[in-house]
Amino acid sequence: MSEMLLLWLSACFPCDDDALLGNDGVCYPIPQDSGQPDLVDADGDGFLRWDLAQDASQADCDDSDPTVTPQTERLVPAGAFERGSEAGLMDTTPVKSIQLSAFCVDRFERTNLQYIAVLEESVAAGRPNESADGAKLYDFEDVDDEVPEGIAWVDDGPVLVDGLEDHPVVEVYWESAHAYCQWAGLSLPTEAQWEKAARGTDGRTYPWGEAAPSCDLASVRPEMDGEPCWDHTLPVGSFPDGVSPYGALDMAGNIAEWVSDWYDPDYYGQAPETDPPGPSAPIETRERITRGGNFPSGAPAASTFSRYREAEDATSNGVGFRCVRNLE
Repeated sequence: MSEMLLLWLSACFPCDDDALLGNDGVCYPIPQDSGQPDLVDADGDGFLRWDLAQDASQADCDDSDPTVTPQTERLVPAGAFERGSEAGLMDTTPVKSIQLSAFCVDRFERTNLQYIAVLEESVAAGRPNESADGAKLYDFEDVDDEVPEGIAWVDDGPVLVDGLEDHPVVEVYWESAHAYCQWAGLSLPTEAQWEKAARGTDGRTYPWGEAAPSCDLASVRPEMDGEPCWDHTLPVGSFPDGVSPYGALDMAGNIAEWVSDWYDPDYYGQAPETDPPGPSAPIETRERITRGGNFPSGAPAASTFSRYREAEDATSNGVGFRCVRNLE
């Protein structure tokens, strides 16, 4: 056999027949029929464990739970991306290459239907509208605007508002978003994780690329002196053409999203370049960060690098969240 053919075979078929190449470049043995769970697809949902999947869009982020599939969470492989921008928006410099460990991101923002479960549990536990740590879970008192919320408090408990079940949950505090993700066995994304999930590794301006925002791509205000596309939230996943490089939807517009970081205008210049966790303590203003912009926002807020400060104890009819699963 020629040397060139051997090189070609080793490149195309790097593992033996009884092994599978993981996305870390390691050959893993394929489990034989032993009566034990399949270690490659242990939950039998048809998707390979995240560290064995060659196609990140088909990776199973939790191979012990058949309800977790690429339809619900998407793998963001380990590696570097460019964080920040010189576009002149708030505190987006210096631009740096940031290295992140692998993680999975919710494909959609968390919905009213999903969130009401933690509210119902709080009632059953005798601490209505409070997390196990005592954090308030939902702002039922914010009735000073015309935008309808998706959950109401009726008599002694929370009730879904008809027609808004699959809209993103809003009127949640940072603490309540953090508490929900923990309750679900997940985490709020760090600001760096959120930006990579929205931006990918090519430094794009918007999740879909460089095209200016339009009502076909996101629920935003395309022209700063014009009208927003919609004056209320829409169901999650309404803009498949606005998908991010990793398959996450609605990372621009509809609602802005809490991330885990404290706001610090100097953090980008001080942050570690590997898995930056966010500032270790707040500055005097005690503000958190939201990302992605919402339905009244203009195009700059929809960019993958824009940052907005929000009071930690604030809520809004245009702010919600999604969660991430840390893998390494």
